[in-house]
Amino acid sequence: QSAVTCLQFSRTLVVSSSDDGTVKLWSLATGEWIRDLVALQSGGSGGVVWRIRASNTRLVAAVGSRNGTEETKLMVLDFDLTDNQK
Repeated sequence: QSAVTCLQFSRTLVVSSSDDGTVKLWSLATGEWIRDLVALQSGGSGGVVWRIRASNTRLVAAVGSRNGTEETKLMVLDFDLTDNQK
């Protein structure tokens, strides 16, 4: 099991980050999972997404390792949510 590390809400969506290294997109209306935005490949060091900030076109995430072997870094992803909504 994984712990949620951060949540961000919009009018129709929720973005969640977790200590399993994922950032997930959810429907606020139904609570259904839409898709993973990030899935870290930690290589055994325990990749964690600590904090997130998202807009309709960009995700900024603070990522690092659970065991402290890697420094925390900022990951910036550009995307368009309008193409992927149900």
